[in-house]
Amino acid sequence: MKKIFNIALSVVLFTGCGDFLEEDNRAGITNDELYASTEGYQTLRVNAYSSLRAIYEETPRVLLAGTDLYQLPRNNTDPLYDYRNLNPTNADVEDFYTNCYTVLQALNTAEYYLNIAEISDGDKSLYQAEYSFLKGFVHFLLIEQFGGVVINDEYTQSPRTGIPRATLSASYDYVLGKLKEALDGPLPQTTKDGAINKDIVNHYLAKVYLTRGWDLGSENDFETAKAHAKAVIDSRGDLKYSMEQLWSIDNENNDEVIFALQYDASSLPNNTSGNDQEASFGPYLSGSERKHKTMRTSLYPSWSLHSWFGKNDARYEATFMLTIWEYYYDYYQNKVNPEKNAITAVYPRAWDRAQEMFDDYKVLTDGEENGVFKDVTMTKGDTLRSGVLAFIKKWCPEFSGADIAKITNAKATNGTNYLRVYPFIEHSSDPKVNEKYWRSGYINDFCQPVIKKFDMNKIVTWNQRQSYRDVVLATLSETMLLYAEACIGKEEYQQAEEYIQRVLNRPGNAKYGSTLTVSLPATSRQAALEEYLKESGKELVGQYCGRWPELRRTKMLEYMFVKYSYDVADHSLGNTPIGLKTYRPIPQNAIDVNEGLTSSDQNQGYN
Repeated sequence: MKKIFNIALSVVLFTGCGDFLEEDNRAGITNDELYASTEGYQTLRVNAYSSLRAIYEETPRVLLAGTDLYQLPRNNTDPLYDYRNLNPTNADVEDFYTNCYTVLQALNTAEYYLNIAEISDGDKSLYQAEYSFLKGFVHFLLIEQFGGVVINDEYTQSPRTGIPRATLSASYDYVLGKLKEALDGPLPQTTKDGAINKDIVNHYLAKVYLTRGWDLGSENDFETAKAHAKAVIDSRGDLKYSMEQLWSIDNENNDEVIFALQYDASSLPNNTSGNDQEASFGPYLSGSERKHKTMRTSLYPSWSLHSWFGKNDARYEATFMLTIWEYYYDYYQNKVNPEKNAITAVYPRAWDRAQEMFDDYKVLTDGEENGVFKDVTMTKGDTLRSGVLAFIKKWCPEFSGADIAKITNAKATNGTNYLRVYPFIEHSSDPKVNEKYWRSGYINDFCQPVIKKFDMNKIVTWNQRQSYRDVVLATLSETMLLYAEACIGKEEYQQAEEYIQRVLNRPGNAKYGSTLTVSLPATSRQAALEEYLKESGKELVGQYCGRWPELRRTKMLEYMFVKYSYDVADHSLGNTPIGLKTYRPIPQNAIDVNEGLTSSDQNQGYN
């Protein structure tokens, strides 16, 4: 929320609330005196909002890993992906848990001092509605991961160590109560400054009711979820932007964005204190000397996700960077002329000519053996393999009319960063065969296309957290998909199709004129959910609304993971690695320090 961040930014934004109180007490100002003043109180409101960054500034992998959309990174056996060694001491799980409760403490503090603040009654009512939503929202994030949660709803200046874990039903009651309080408050219908509004609250009421409907088997909750989703859709209307426009850095905070954590360069203490969303989805792109974006290499998009995009779906090119020019950000600097600019990597896809491209590519390599290409590098010593440039010209339409001698000079001007060519392999009717070939160069830099939806348009500094783009948590297309999912919960498949179709009707989605369409099987709810989840995966990939909670709540986690994850398909993880681990483990440290928790509170599968 850029406007709110500019209020007393230098005072509190990136200091902990406790540190800030300590510094002011040294100056002889009591907390009551400081927070009674209008300006002093605003620091608490700023901190309440900005504290959310702790959850999202580094990609919360618990929301995404261990699903059908993302595969194990190279040389990695992370327990979040393979489940086998996931346990209560996992650092990712503990960080997420801790960050959520840190945010709740900031919210409790802001709410506590609201009563004494010298601000208008109208502002007090508005701020209270904001805090009610945010407290419900953060507790809901915890429910999605852990089930019944420890409800932290009370300000304290010392640690509370005797809070029991609420039941799942009571946890939902608390969250829904807070969201309803927010909706009944004086929130505006929508806002442009990042502040909480009724559209945000209705979106999450839809999501909470939907999740409770699946978890507790309440069909009435599906109907209520539809009502709240429709309130947002009625407020915002149909989708307005192509996928490229929706995620353009020049179109942030647009009409399709429901809820976002807003960033601005001026709100950061340095250029490595942003978020890392742009850096999280794809392989390493070499070192700083290459001037490509810095990749965390923690979430590689899966072969299955790629395969779900059809030839006519423009979202494919809008989602993935399918040509990396000499420098990654050349794409955003209008340096994409094949007559003038070199390229570093290309990722062609042949669609209905997949066998032909496979045969052509095999010629470029040293052949194939045991279902993989023996050598997928495109250079021999300091020279390109024979036929590489002709292959690019044939299989990359943007280069079809180019002078192939100018596509690259083999040794690009940024050093020995030779041209990389990694086609999408889909020649076989067996996905496992295709993915095995696709992974032939898996240990290499650039081995597959990265997601570009969250990109900066320039390199600020070579660092994973250089981005000051907003972190978008909810979009209008997700609201429409939530409505469709609630329809599936009620086995109203035709109505579900209609709302998925509204997503597919996004402007610019169809490359060749004919509209993208969806057909949900009416044979079973599981079959309908499978097709629905493919559609939501394509639309929402990389977004922090969270693939793992989506699969968990629909009870499709193991089904989709086993069927569409190559890490399971090759049986290296066993046939059913998830088993009872349908929630994340409650961190052991949380159990150890909270006298209200015992080992019996641990989730199934982790004892």
